[in-house]
Amino acid sequence: MTIKKKYYGNVEIPLQRVHIELTNSCGFQCAFCPKSVMKRPFGFMETDLSKQIITEIARYGLCEKVTFHVMGEPTVHPDFFEILQYAQNEKVNVGLTTNGAGLGGEIGKCLLDYDLHQVDISLQTPDEKSFALRRAGALTFDDYMKGILGFFSSYYSAKGGRTNFKFRFLNTRFRNKEMEKRTGPVRVISSTKQLRSTFRYWAKMIYDIIGVEEKKREKAMRKIDQLQSYRWNVVEIYPQVFFETYMLYDWGHAFADERIHDAWAGYCFGMRDHFSVLYNGDVVLCCMDFDGHTAIGNLHNASLRQVLSSEELGIIIDGFKKYRIVHPYCKRCLGSRTVTSWLTKPVASVIALKMLKSFFHKHTRVYN
Repeated sequence: MTIKKKYYGNVEIPLQRVHIELTNSCGFQCAFCPKSVMKRPFGFMETDLSKQIITEIARYGLCEKVTFHVMGEPTVHPDFFEILQYAQNEKVNVGLTTNGAGLGGEIGKCLLDYDLHQVDISLQTPDEKSFALRRAGALTFDDYMKGILGFFSSYYSAKGGRTNFKFRFLNTRFRNKEMEKRTGPVRVISSTKQLRSTFRYWAKMIYDIIGVEEKKREKAMRKIDQLQSYRWNVVEIYPQVFFETYMLYDWGHAFADERIHDAWAGYCFGMRDHFSVLYNGDVVLCCMDFDGHTAIGNLHNASLRQVLSSEELGIIIDGFKKYRIVHPYCKRCLGSRTVTSWLTKPVASVIALKMLKSFFHKHTRVYN
């Protein structure tokens, strides 16, 4: 039996997620974040606009979940909990991506009243030395860690089994030297040995909170000691509790000063498994477009259906289906610094994303 595909405009639905950027403002000044080169002014999404987007998503089943994230820290939006309650009333699955700074205070306490589908904590820098890269002002690493673990303990006790938790870690196994010319050294988890020791340390703290028996801990630790740092690791350390590593990325050459050779071919998941709405209402192709370069419409003067039905977007999506890049910013994002890379990167990226994804994107269950 052939399942008929369902579309909303040019986009096949349901998507995995839709990103709603409630704000691009954040109290951290992370060295590895493009906030320092972002040209957009800081601001907050109008509350009515966020509700309008959520309503349309819910009514037409556009995605499996809404994620409050592109840039910024969503919990600093003045009406964050009103918007969260609205999404819950509309029966929309919500994924919260947070830097974790507010989880040890009132924000964390208030979140206990809500059933989140997923909580992604962008831990990134898992020790005191690397935490300096966050430039978090007066917040110390000790207070930061205690706040995150305290929130996890309270929320898991109240909602365990209904919410997915992801702790995200930055992986700098492969250095980005061009990026470091601007940012200075960015070294967090830079070897397999560091990856394993970091995961063991944080897994122990999580297991202490949950109360995992010793034999099962030992078995999980043995599996952690088989992980490799060159992969995008998604490690389920306990049912619905994950550690995830992200390779250091330059955000589409955002930090590059030299010439970038536009890609002649390539592939992207933008508008294939997700898209984003920036706080000002701009609809952009993917969550990596931190500055709104790929805006294809604005929700202040059109519905989401109208934007997603545009001829321009149809051409862009059709191009990616054939590994042909249409949008100028996508060409730069997927481009290369050298001619040699320009020749080989498109082929390598398609092979990696389409054929070798299971090798580089490794999902491991260490707890049974």
